[in-house]
Amino acid sequence: MHEIRKQIYEYFFLQEADVDVYFTENIWVPKGARGVFGGQVVSQALASAILTVKTNFLSLHSYFLLAGKEDEPIYYHVERIRDGKSFASRNVLAKQKGRIIFALSCSFQVPEKSSIEHQYKMPDVVPPEESQEYQELQRDINVMRHPNKEYDGFEKVGRISMNVFRATPKDIELKKIFDLATPSKIEERAKSGKAYSDDEISTPYDLWWIKMMDDLSHLKIQLHQCLLAYISDHTLLSAIRLPHFTGSNINKNKRNMVVSLDHTVWFHTPFRADKWLLYEIESPRLVNGRGLAFGKVYDNNGVLVASVSQEGLFRTISLDDRGKRNEPLLFTSNSPVLSKQKQPKL
Repeated sequence: MHEIRKQIYEYFFLQEADVDVYFTENIWVPKGARGVFGGQVVSQALASAILTVKTNFLSLHSYFLLAGKEDEPIYYHVERIRDGKSFASRNVLAKQKGRIIFALSCSFQVPEKSSIEHQYKMPDVVPPEESQEYQELQRDINVMRHPNKEYDGFEKVGRISMNVFRATPKDIELKKIFDLATPSKIEERAKSGKAYSDDEISTPYDLWWIKMMDDLSHLKIQLHQCLLAYISDHTLLSAIRLPHFTGSNINKNKRNMVVSLDHTVWFHTPFRADKWLLYEIESPRLVNGRGLAFGKVYDNNGVLVASVSQEGLFRTISLDDRGKRNEPLLFTSNSPVLSKQKQPKL
């Protein structure tokens, strides 16, 4: 427990204020955001809860209540709900100036074996180093330390950087859809002057490669879980916007406000956050300004290591001169089919 505590203090800048109360003064507000980055609060709240238990982590459910401020420390108050033989439960409230900005409930489980198991198959994608966007990032100076410039300031919060970019599907038809939202392809299309046809619409589906940049083999499994909790908030809402801002719908709508409302993570098996993870994201519904997204996280061997869900507030403005409402979009979803391949091993 001493080693976990030391690593959490080092990598998440948490300090102990009182019994079961921790705080941080290192706060990151992304450029253009209304408040502190949600992934920071999720991961630090989880880390605070981990400091009060001995078992491995199982799942978290959380709600963003108020926008966190950059100039005020965040205090994480841990409530010990239950300590059983197999499970432990904790609630965590994140506060600034006594106001609750975030609430988290999490569950911990003593590892156990089971005689049955199943999982979804990892999507067929090009290896990360061969992906189109990875190659483009390699040609852009200094971006591999901060692949997306909108993430400037990340190192103020954590001691390590991350690599995040869209994966390249092997399926030719799916890649054509992905190209509708690829910056270089959008630029090529604009230069060509070729208009998008009505059926060129992105689907609410996305794939991302994610990895922490440094060697973290010395970290405890709980730290890798906290790091995934952090990074999982970066791209989860991406699938919601795709059908409405790319392809034939490009320049038809303007984002007025996009914020995370809640965040849930289920950790299934151990993994390393400093090894490549594939983040598969889909959005089954967007209505009344609220979009729902689900994510599946696979390690590079194809093991489904975590599942994620999030609802986001997605307020937009139509750029139509008459303020006309866009036509609702309907997508099909395929039912699971048993694969003849063997399930990947841990």
